[in-house]
Amino acid sequence: MTTSTASPPTTGQTLTSTRTALTAAGLVGAVGSAGYIAGLVLLSGLSSEQFQTAPVTVTECLLAGLAYIAVAVMLPGLATVTRLPRWALSIAAAGYAFIAIQAWVYGTLIPELANRLPANEYEQIGQHPHFFMQVFEVSMGLVCVVSFIALAIVGWRRRAMSRGACVLFILAGLASLLGPFPPVGLVAGLALAWTVRSAASTTEEH
Repeated sequence: MTTSTASPPTTGQTLTSTRTALTAAGLVGAVGSAGYIAGLVLLSGLSSEQFQTAPVTVTECLLAGLAYIAVAVMLPGLATVTRLPRWALSIAAAGYAFIAIQAWVYGTLIPELANRLPANEYEQIGQHPHFFMQVFEVSMGLVCVVSFIALAIVGWRRRAMSRGACVLFILAGLASLLGPFPPVGLVAGLALAWTVRSAASTTEEH
């Protein structure tokens, strides 16, 4: 009778691939968000309409959106290879999903409105956002602040992730209250990359 001993190597490969994919997605999201913020300074000579329709701005938003969609899908799976609980990772995934949706809106709907509407009407939308956009931003802020801070607290108490990553997640939750996605997208991406690289695996002792 023969027995298989392939489980440990398989588990190690799964852990490595999960960490690599999530780290890459988090960093891409952070870079896209940072690029948007940098553009506000570097492209300050452009009007709001010109800035939102600039190819570099659209690309940054779409990259961040795609990256955080991937994070939202993959993040709960980190529970199988680390000591972080699935419920905490799942609600954090919801926070990343909200960031992804807003980034995608910034990269698709807002440029479309900027191209179609007269400049004065577009500026009025920027000064007086639609009720549903305000509701979405408030919802994103609430979900992110609760989910990211909850993950930070759980990771800290279980010693399942680095203390620095916990602090970054708390800052990401607070940044989400600012409204637009770039600040929270930047901090949450860095927090994720740090967490994934530092999270204790299920085989490590408490």
